[in-house]
Amino acid sequence: MLESGYIGLTILILGLIFRGYLSWKQKTVGLNKVPQIILPIIVWTVYIMILSFSGILRNLELPPRFPLLLFLPFFILTSLFFFKYKDNAAFRHLPLKWTTLYQSFRILVETLLLYTFYKGIIPKTATFEGYNFDILIGISAIPIGLFLVNNIQKNKSLLLAWNIVGILMILFVGFIIGTSFYAPFIWGSETPTVSLEFVSFPYILIPGFLAPSGIFMHVVSIIQIRNKT
Repeated sequence: MLESGYIGLTILILGLIFRGYLSWKQKTVGLNKVPQIILPIIVWTVYIMILSFSGILRNLELPPRFPLLLFLPFFILTSLFFFKYKDNAAFRHLPLKWTTLYQSFRILVETLLLYTFYKGIIPKTATFEGYNFDILIGISAIPIGLFLVNNIQKNKSLLLAWNIVGILMILFVGFIIGTSFYAPFIWGSETPTVSLEFVSFPYILIPGFLAPSGIFMHVVSIIQIRNKT
């Protein structure tokens, strides 16, 4: 059941992204060149599947393969996307309400993480019963997306701050998971408190796809706020 939740949520998110992208392209026909995001998403998804089934992430020896092969490539690709498209006029035609409300999916992600802890795969510290407060971003995305984005000029600073905090929240959870693998002494343990099952399919979908999609959409929102004001 838990595994089905991971797969189902990922399929739902992919569907939302593809549908939103097609709608975005239709709105900008003949006006602006819409950044290509579908192919990179497909390539990235295939990449994390290969990492998962290869078993390379199960090796906990240094250098740490989990951050080097998962987090570092994503950081580089996202940074390149931002600097390449930060002034792209097409983002004026992408509803900020959509990219903001998108973040509400994190309520489901945090629920999955909680049950993943109950199954003994991740530590309590990585859930909202511990030090993971990311669910607050998911909950707050609903009122912010419904009300505050209607007046970007007035709420620009707040919207930017919310998106930056949203990125930091995900990075902090990544820090908890990473250190629970490679430096468990930080959390008072002599052995890793994350099961190697977490880097296997479908659990890898959270650190490999769902969490990165949240960061990516925050970056898109920041570009939108810059270009709409």
